[in-house]
Amino acid sequence: MAKNKYLNGILPMTLINFSIGSVYCWTLFREDILAYTGFSRAVTDWSFSLAIFFLGMSAAFGGKLVEKNPRRSAFLTFIFFTVGWILTGLGIQMRSAALTIFAFGVIQGIGLGLGYITPVKTMMIWLGNRKGFAAGLSIAAFGLAGVVANPIVLALLGRMPVYQVFYMLAAIYGVALLVASQLLWRPPVSADDLAAEAAVSDPNFRVHSVIFTPKFILLWFVFFLNIVGGLALISHEKQIYYEIGNITTGTLRDFVMITATANLLGRLIMATAQDKMSAKHLPYFLMSLASIAIMALAVISPYALNTTLIVIIIIQFMFGVGFSCMPNILHQNWGISHLSTVHGLILTAWAAAGLVGNQLASWFLAGPGQRALYITLGVIYVAQFIALLAWTRSRQRGATLDDGHPARIVEVEAEPQEALIA
Repeated sequence: MAKNKYLNGILPMTLINFSIGSVYCWTLFREDILAYTGFSRAVTDWSFSLAIFFLGMSAAFGGKLVEKNPRRSAFLTFIFFTVGWILTGLGIQMRSAALTIFAFGVIQGIGLGLGYITPVKTMMIWLGNRKGFAAGLSIAAFGLAGVVANPIVLALLGRMPVYQVFYMLAAIYGVALLVASQLLWRPPVSADDLAAEAAVSDPNFRVHSVIFTPKFILLWFVFFLNIVGGLALISHEKQIYYEIGNITTGTLRDFVMITATANLLGRLIMATAQDKMSAKHLPYFLMSLASIAIMALAVISPYALNTTLIVIIIIQFMFGVGFSCMPNILHQNWGISHLSTVHGLILTAWAAAGLVGNQLASWFLAGPGQRALYITLGVIYVAQFIALLAWTRSRQRGATLDDGHPARIVEVEAEPQEALIA
């Protein structure tokens, strides 16, 4: 059967990310879980933190699987993610803190990591020269899940016990992921990509040849700091609004929709613009400087509801930029053949940040307060900018995949050819 980028690329990518992106709805579940189970807040905080940690670690270890067989990794995403949501619902229903943490944090987290990296390289190959748009589209779909799912989750929570919501969503997402695993197909890497890749790719690629270089370490640190700042606000968005003053459920729903949309737009707009830039890391400078500026505003006026909304909108937008622009940065600096592997490795920054950002916000909101949190985040974004400058200098010492660079052909194993419809 003929393959095409819509049925075998864009559709399964959308279904995968629509499902796994629901992890960011956790902030909406938190209060209902606490009310139903009597868990301590630490249980819900660690469930989310471990989910992000195992997302990053499973992406790192699953990168080679995605390189070899993206359809198999999509099927494993279906298994781990669906089982994780079912067992999370069971843990809540049984009021078992251990099962809830293990199910959502570990099992579902593994599904998140495999699902997150599975469609990215496939989309970049399908869309050819529009690699930034391809990566942005794939990762934007992950953000789109919040826009679509947030009002659905809020509506369901108003009509049934929280554990039943998990069962219902597990069924919906399970069907979507199963269909996606059957449709997904990656075309062979183009001759142009292989030729261009010779400038940066080592034909004897080894993981240690990447992760122990200053270029990788500094980029990892930039990514880590951006995720820490973003998660600190995203994971406690609902609580931050409530602590400022009275806010209705309808207003909360609207605010969460607006900020989730900002995340989505950041992923898509800047990744698309990235295609026009010779240096693919330029959006990161905008991300870093805008984050510093908006945290300065937050420190000045930390308890004004409208100001807080603007702050979270900007941070959500830049949080999205960090994720969606990363694959094209990796492509320019390490090539296409091992992109899923390097992408998985860089996502260990997400794993580490998942253990820091959420807990950082919990500690500040329980004690020193929002202004102290915003000051700390401002310092984090300044450190990010300094690391980005250092990375740029490190990058200049090595080859990058720029237009006009002399190239040699690198042979890679391609998937069997089938008829394609562009």
